[in-house]
Amino acid sequence: MMRFWLITLTALVLFAPTTAEARKVALVIGNSDYANTSRLANPVNDIRIIAASARQAGFDDVTIAADLSVNDFQKAMRDFRAKADGADVAMVYFAGHGIKAQGKNWLIPTDAQLKSDLDLPYEAINLDRLMESVSGAQIRMVVLDSCRNNPFGRSWRSGTRAVVNGLAGVEADDVLVIFAAAPGQTAADGTAGNSPFATSLAKRLPQPDVPVQLLGGLIRDDVLAATGGSQRPFVSASITGTPVYLVPRAGPTAPKPSGDRSGLEELLWKGAMAENNVRGFSAYLAEFPAGKYAGEAGDKIGQLLKKPGATASPMTTAPVTMVAMKAPAPPAPAAARKFTLTNVRVDCVKLTGRLGLGLPDQLFLRFNTGQRFPEGKSDIYSIKKGESWAVNQSFEFDQPVSLQLREFDDIGGSDNIGTIDLGDTPGTFTRTLDGDASDYRVTYTLAVG
Repeated sequence: MMRFWLITLTALVLFAPTTAEARKVALVIGNSDYANTSRLANPVNDIRIIAASARQAGFDDVTIAADLSVNDFQKAMRDFRAKADGADVAMVYFAGHGIKAQGKNWLIPTDAQLKSDLDLPYEAINLDRLMESVSGAQIRMVVLDSCRNNPFGRSWRSGTRAVVNGLAGVEADDVLVIFAAAPGQTAADGTAGNSPFATSLAKRLPQPDVPVQLLGGLIRDDVLAATGGSQRPFVSASITGTPVYLVPRAGPTAPKPSGDRSGLEELLWKGAMAENNVRGFSAYLAEFPAGKYAGEAGDKIGQLLKKPGATASPMTTAPVTMVAMKAPAPPAPAAARKFTLTNVRVDCVKLTGRLGLGLPDQLFLRFNTGQRFPEGKSDIYSIKKGESWAVNQSFEFDQPVSLQLREFDDIGGSDNIGTIDLGDTPGTFTRTLDGDASDYRVTYTLAVG
């Protein structure tokens, strides 16, 4: 019966444009019928509403796949990678079992047995491979409704480095990743035929005039409300600050009061400040020529153009000379909340054990805002078992953030030991991070003003 439905669903997508014509492509995967662990009721239902909403949002090519074995999963990713290459937008949605183990995130095919964590590379799908399937598109989206309990870890050998609950945050450039739940949390499967997360995504995906940069925040608000605050979706984003709309904006209309789009204005301004270049500030002015940061944006552009070697691009000329920029600055907005992180202390309980030689770990901190400590790309803090790293610096943010404790690996990259969602509750906290075969205890103080 399941094969019949797979054939039927595949036939439906054949009416979509060919790959050469497609500008927005989506792969929608739902694994429900697990052979060796608990069955999930809703993923097979969730993929139907997500596929329908993707088509409503203007996706030209939507591929639906249900109950994939490991071989079928790999083939689906390989085929989709070819479709995503050169696309304007590529999105992958996965609903099913997902776990964190060995310091990595894994998506579980329906035929996985996973008698040991050593079976993961052979029977599960590394999230990094799924991320690669969208790498050829300009805008890349990965949506994971898979932060569920690890159904296999109870039988694994003692000492296995696995997190029983949820997935870990990721660090990926030029990809919008939306998790159904924050790192370490689990996601509800739902009782009404669809998960709360899938219900919100299906509602928000085709919503007009919503840039993808705000999509995760809207879903977060919906799911928090639907679950009474028990499930908090998490967004990891490192994409352009220029708004990207899945559903084209409506035709010319009377200008809206600036307050109606205050969220978008704040997003665009933060993106411009993060980029700190003429292109970013010009993008803000093009969208909000009389916005509350217009004067400051004009000053920033002027300062940047005065730097030696700076050149003006065609898109910067008009915004710089707009009369609105010369108007007096608007009254200062109400003071925003400030989050201050201090007294960060990292205690090494167990080393990663690089190359099996007992070499010290080389650590650094990475925030989801892009900030890094130590700041230099080659700067690290060397630590051995039993030692501590007292971070002699405070960090300030204008929104709740998350941080990763990362360790340089032996081949020039870095591995995530663990992610901490700092949240918005003040106090002093201690968290244990045990990714990449290590154990660290992180203590910190968060002040909210």
